[in-house]
Amino acid sequence: MRRAAVACGLALAGCITTAGPDYEPPALEMPEAYTAPSGLPAGAAETALWWRGYGDSGLDDLVALALAGNLDIAAAEARLSEARALVGVADAIGGPTLDIGSSIEAENVVRRERRSDRSGSSGIGTSSTSGSSDDESGLEGAAEAGLLFSWVPDLFGGQKRGIEAAEAELRARTFLRDDLARITAVEVVRRYLEIRRDEARLDLIDASLGLQRHTLDLVEQRYQAGLASRLDVSRAEAQVAATQALRGPLRQDLARARAALAVLSGRVPGAPMLAPGDGMPQYRGGPPLGLPRDLLRARPDVRAAEAFLAQATAEIGVAEAELYPMLSIPGDLTWAISGLGSGEVIESLIATLALGLDIPLFDAGGRRAEVAAAEARSQEALLLYRGTLLNALADVEVALANLVAAQERRDDLQAAADASDRAVAQAEQLYNQGLTGFLDVLDAQRTLLDNHQDLAEAEAAVSLGIADLYSAVGAPVTKADVAR
Repeated sequence: MRRAAVACGLALAGCITTAGPDYEPPALEMPEAYTAPSGLPAGAAETALWWRGYGDSGLDDLVALALAGNLDIAAAEARLSEARALVGVADAIGGPTLDIGSSIEAENVVRRERRSDRSGSSGIGTSSTSGSSDDESGLEGAAEAGLLFSWVPDLFGGQKRGIEAAEAELRARTFLRDDLARITAVEVVRRYLEIRRDEARLDLIDASLGLQRHTLDLVEQRYQAGLASRLDVSRAEAQVAATQALRGPLRQDLARARAALAVLSGRVPGAPMLAPGDGMPQYRGGPPLGLPRDLLRARPDVRAAEAFLAQATAEIGVAEAELYPMLSIPGDLTWAISGLGSGEVIESLIATLALGLDIPLFDAGGRRAEVAAAEARSQEALLLYRGTLLNALADVEVALANLVAAQERRDDLQAAADASDRAVAQAEQLYNQGLTGFLDVLDAQRTLLDNHQDLAEAEAAVSLGIADLYSAVGAPVTKADVAR
């Protein structure tokens, strides 16, 4: 049996080949640079993890909490463990198997032995015959145990391609988990910035209410002195009530953002997570954006799409290997004992080794169709890879344009808010001197609140735009990403 196995191995070594194409990364045309300016703060200190550029320890803690407790990331880790186990399954398929088998048989055996004695004497009317028999019974058994061997050599590389496909899927699952971390980090930052924005807007409303209530008191005093009409008082009261009504929607938005933060962190909504803030954090600097070609290695979703392409390419070889003959080598080593209980025990040791060759002749085109289907899936994976890369490029270009536009709008609104501050002071002074009507005061105060609210929105849009930009370029999310 050893000689036969060695001879088979030497004979097969010369004819082993690998079916299907080898994977090669596709050549993709990438622009040399992004068209829009970066819009990031110039000359700022850099930090490896981009959200730390906001300089807010509360935000840093929230991102770390979400990356550790997010349920979607945990589910992706489970899928990753499954993919890792499937690599082991694919690797085990190509190896030989060895099993132990045993059996015991018992049979009830009956032996019958008959004895007879005959004697005769002469005499009138007399004769005699006698006979007797003895029965013996007992159990006779047999036992058998052996090693069962089986090996299907990978003549045409189908098993090798199967391992490649499983390893490619493992890589894809790893990158998909990393992409969930990227998305989770930016979503935490967005919710946090929205909370700080809405808190700032509530503070602006409170400040405007203080100003409007002071104006209402002045109008009531002038009305009591006969210097203002009841209409001015009613208009001032209406202004105060309308401003107070702005608080409700903002509180609703705050509740939604806080609940979203809790879910992102894997916590029950309603649990306290945030300390009072000091306003909208200003970004001070983060990691470099890189060039468009860096997206091929920076964006986890792009890398996952490429890994799925590699998997689909390997599966072509798995399908093609089914077109060729399959050799199987079964064998066994059996030790048997028979005749137990009979007194005549027979032992035997039998070794067998066989060769089986399965040659596909006709299957109505089924195997060829499987190859064509695998090739179509590979083409689909290539198109999805290119589409994912184009979407990543578009994300960066849009994020760059949005950030620059938000910065320009913020600067314009800052000038408008400064002018509104001056207009309110001037309108109140003229009204007190009787040189203008009360409507001018109300209009100036309303414009002041609107401009400061819009300025808070614009400042938040700049901070949110920076987060979107770093997410689009696939900036590092964990210290492991930085090291990698």
